[in-house]
Amino acid sequence: MKMNSNPRHHLQSTFQGPIQSLLGAVLAICALLCLPAAHAQLYTGSIAGTVKDPSGAILSGAQIKATDAEKGFEFSATSDSSGRYVIRELPPSNYVVSASASGFKTQRQDNVRIDVNQNASVDFSMAVGAFAEIVDVHAGAVELQTEDAETGQVVNRRFINDLPLLDRDVRSLTALAPGVTEMNDACAEPCIGTNFVSNGSRGATSDILLDGASTTNSEPNGGITSVTYLPSPEAVDEFKVQQTNFSAEYGFSGASVVNVVSRSGTNSFHGSVYEFFRDASLDANNWFANRNGDPIPPLRRHNYGGTIGGPIVKNKTFFFFDYDGLSRTGLSTANAGVPTDAMRAGDFGELCAANGGTFNGSGRCSADGGQIWDPYSGTFNGTITRTTFIPFNNIATYATPGGPNPNVPGNLIDPVAQKMMSYFPEPNVSGGSLQQNWFGSGSSHSSNKQFDIKIDHRFTQNNLMSAKFAYQYSPSGTGLDCFKNFTDPCQGGPGWTNAHSFAINDTHTFSSTLLLTTTLGFTRGVWKIDAYNPHGENDPLGTLGFPSYLEANGFKGVPAIFIDQYTPAGYPNIGTDPYGNYRLGQDTGQLSATLDKIHGQHEIKFGFDGRIHQINYIQTNAPVGFFSFNTDATNACPDGLDLCGGDSMASFMMGQMTQGCASNGCGSYEEIQFRPATTNYQYGFFAQDNWKATPKLTLNLGLRYDVTLPRTDRYNHQDYFDPNATNPLNGGSLSYTDPVTGQPVNLALKGGEVFA
Repeated sequence: MKMNSNPRHHLQSTFQGPIQSLLGAVLAICALLCLPAAHAQLYTGSIAGTVKDPSGAILSGAQIKATDAEKGFEFSATSDSSGRYVIRELPPSNYVVSASASGFKTQRQDNVRIDVNQNASVDFSMAVGAFAEIVDVHAGAVELQTEDAETGQVVNRRFINDLPLLDRDVRSLTALAPGVTEMNDACAEPCIGTNFVSNGSRGATSDILLDGASTTNSEPNGGITSVTYLPSPEAVDEFKVQQTNFSAEYGFSGASVVNVVSRSGTNSFHGSVYEFFRDASLDANNWFANRNGDPIPPLRRHNYGGTIGGPIVKNKTFFFFDYDGLSRTGLSTANAGVPTDAMRAGDFGELCAANGGTFNGSGRCSADGGQIWDPYSGTFNGTITRTTFIPFNNIATYATPGGPNPNVPGNLIDPVAQKMMSYFPEPNVSGGSLQQNWFGSGSSHSSNKQFDIKIDHRFTQNNLMSAKFAYQYSPSGTGLDCFKNFTDPCQGGPGWTNAHSFAINDTHTFSSTLLLTTTLGFTRGVWKIDAYNPHGENDPLGTLGFPSYLEANGFKGVPAIFIDQYTPAGYPNIGTDPYGNYRLGQDTGQLSATLDKIHGQHEIKFGFDGRIHQINYIQTNAPVGFFSFNTDATNACPDGLDLCGGDSMASFMMGQMTQGCASNGCGSYEEIQFRPATTNYQYGFFAQDNWKATPKLTLNLGLRYDVTLPRTDRYNHQDYFDPNATNPLNGGSLSYTDPVTGQPVNLALKGGEVFA
């Protein structure tokens, strides 16, 4: 496969800092609030029930009112000829529900909690009396879900506040849902928040909704999803892990949907300031470290921030803002096998003693595993057998007749390799093996800054809008600097990630039986790591003696050198991580709308869900070269037997690269990087009927049609090789093929039944 795109296209962050982002968010939200609203809130709930008179007969025409106890928003409905009422699209909150009718006392029930996507049931039995008389019922709604068959787990503020959260990661609470287990190896790239399995489903395929808008995109190297933005625990009001019997409103996911609702302002000002502190002095050591006498690893972690929310105009407009900061410093360690001073000079005599041997008078090691051989000598009879050993393993004093500058001592030494050897640190572990004789340590630092701002506004009694903007920025350091020079293999390079998330939800009530809800969402995430040349060397290739054409990819750095047998300090043994330079930009846009009609015992919904996913991606693959070395070039029989001797570091000193595949990779190569910039679209159409067939039986009947279109490259540079295609240079002939059609009908039946 060959893929490329315009090399002048670069990923850039939309905003340069949190201050600019905050100003942009305020302006955007203010602009939206000035527009006339006609904007499906997949996180809202409903209250339904039946109104009866004292004799148990149905009571039609009763006025039902649900009042948000925290914001003062009022929602109303009228009981129909069957005495039934439904109040739709209620944001999660605590409600006071009342029923009134002429000739009857007003019934009022407080503390009715509506959680994410919850459909509660509140029935009224009216008492004869004056309309002005009020009967208060101090009890919550029945928690048994009688209006739909969906199953899942709600995680509310109490769970989030009271349960321990290591690293303050709210996604870990998804494991509270039955059947959810974490799947740590599900992601080849960062895929925050979806790496779990729900009741045997495929891992990392869930859809994550934040205030009704999807924040997921496809991981670049596989068919799994990743989350672009993850709110802090202080920004989350509650979330629900929805697992089975979804409504047809939900699609484009595996076996679960995580439906997150952020916090909102209320009629009272409220806020908080917090600091979560972790330090090694407060930590407990693990049992094995105690047994070995190892100290507790040093750690300093500060997670701090604050929240504030309240009214802008009471009972009408509200705001909520939170800021979360993180600073973490921990210990990084590395161990490695580095060349000794003698090896740097070309003398590998230490190998003989390390393998339990001694040299005889001619310089031959008595231990076959401790002898190195001339790579240009030998015979071939089915396999290669080398015939000339290097006396005393001293490459500097040995002259091979088969190499460059014949019969000149040291003509096996490669000048580039010898130059690179001088950049290894000196061995500092006494008594260690030659392959693991160095240890280094240092501190690693990471940080994160993010904020959320949310505005809720009621334009009229018939229109309610909510708008949310979030921003995150996480710079990262360069990692442990093992070698303290530009050949260091440990440094990942400086980098950063940032994300912007925006969602706007609107509910417009045309009548007590007809509502339109819409959601508009956009999320952008950028990941960037600069692993090449963090020390800023002007000409790293020229300094070491490599040819300049290795910079054809536009990267300044040191080729990745892998030396088998010797423990690498990083990845590789010396040089730049071949896969360490990383750019990823992901955009997810969504527009969805649902028309909700209540007709008798039927609540009928029709809707559309459209999404666009864009990915700009590059991950380097040895842009300045990948070179691996093993013992094949310096042993007596390059078939891999340990008793044949040889040494990978000696092969490196000679510049004799691996042929074929070894444990550290296959051969040596350089790649021209591809830069895909792809887009794909998803369209979903659905119809849902929630039918109250009998007073005790509710049927949820849904039909959904989803279309996911293939990815296309922005610059039409995506290509592939088809080995079965006909060569146009060959003569033509008639052939017959079976016709292949697409899948024009891809319908999913959804729903369930509730009997209560």
